[in-house]
Amino acid sequence: MSNEIARKLYSQEFKRNPYPILHELLEQGPIVRSKFPFLGNVWMVSSHAAVNEMLKDRKRFVRDPASLGKKQKGYFPFWMPRSLRVMASGMILRDEPDHRRLRILVEQAFARRSLELIQPRIEEMADELIAEMQEKHRSTGKPVDFMAEYAQRFPIAVIAELLGLPEADRPKFAFWAEKFAIEPNLIGFLKLVPSIGKIEKYLRSQIQLCRNSPRPGLMTELVQAETEGQRLTEDELVAMAVLLLFAGFLTTTHLIGNGMLELFRHPDQRERLLRDDSLMESAINEILRYTSPVQFTKPMRAAEAMNFYGVELKKGEILMAVLAAANVDPTVFENPDQFDISRKPNPHIAFGAGIHVCLGMKLAKLEARVSFQKLWSQLKNLELAVAPEEIQWSRQKGVRGPQSLPIRFEIVSSN
Repeated sequence: MSNEIARKLYSQEFKRNPYPILHELLEQGPIVRSKFPFLGNVWMVSSHAAVNEMLKDRKRFVRDPASLGKKQKGYFPFWMPRSLRVMASGMILRDEPDHRRLRILVEQAFARRSLELIQPRIEEMADELIAEMQEKHRSTGKPVDFMAEYAQRFPIAVIAELLGLPEADRPKFAFWAEKFAIEPNLIGFLKLVPSIGKIEKYLRSQIQLCRNSPRPGLMTELVQAETEGQRLTEDELVAMAVLLLFAGFLTTTHLIGNGMLELFRHPDQRERLLRDDSLMESAINEILRYTSPVQFTKPMRAAEAMNFYGVELKKGEILMAVLAAANVDPTVFENPDQFDISRKPNPHIAFGAGIHVCLGMKLAKLEARVSFQKLWSQLKNLELAVAPEEIQWSRQKGVRGPQSLPIRFEIVSSN
């Protein structure tokens, strides 16, 4: 595969219509060599079968270079800023047995925060944001940017509430989250570093407050979580909080934004959904498959020399699973470029697979369900305020979603 196709994966052309490029990648074979910013030569794993196998095989494929026996400790080399190396102490970049220890501790904390119990509060937050959009539309008479006013704010509000972080600090989280949406180049990366330092300092102060005066929320649960005599270190607590705040934020933001856009673009599917709420679960799964909010996984490395789908890999070579390609693999999905909210079976891998499958998968689906139900029921004559081809897409590496999504709706008199 040429590097030309790899470059296209970051382009607005690809974000608008990824399917021709994804099929071109699949036609090249299940594993193809390319070049990525920062990483250099990378094997792109694209077929559904190969992606599943790689993500589930924790012995032959690893995430942390230290698992290969290299001298550098952790995901980032020693000369990187300490705040970045702290981020690498989180479970998303760790292998077994460390990953299992961290996952068990955070799953314990999640288990105590039942989604059924917090759903009423999640619905309240959705109502509040919808009311704010209505007021903004009423006062200005102009279209409202759905991404800025709802899709970006709602997931931050939910996870901050779940963590038990002060409501007054949510604007900080939104500002920091924008910094994570870096462009795939050195300048974008360098701009991110100061924000990571500020996030780290803030979270350490919150961890100390939770130790001194426990309060409701996942942050206190994580501070207190223990299994077989082991607790999270403070660095691990910081990394876990960053993962929950920002990794989950981006995925859910684009799940909701992509979902709204596809429902605008496919009025027949939208009408089916609005007539039959029992289709909601399969509709959300189809949005995840069809749009793949997270396009690639984190880089992985071959833990040994091997033949993998006809390619001879050397120990230490870098691989990346292209989830977006696996989710349109025609050997698994019939008419993969068709958006069908009743598609069954739908074995998409939008949340990954194996030990690193997304921890917040159920929460993301709940947020999407609440959003779609409330938005389409409360905003009358809801429509896209621009032509779909005019939409600008996020330039962030590895995710796909609208940068902005102008909408308009009928202003219902309060009299």
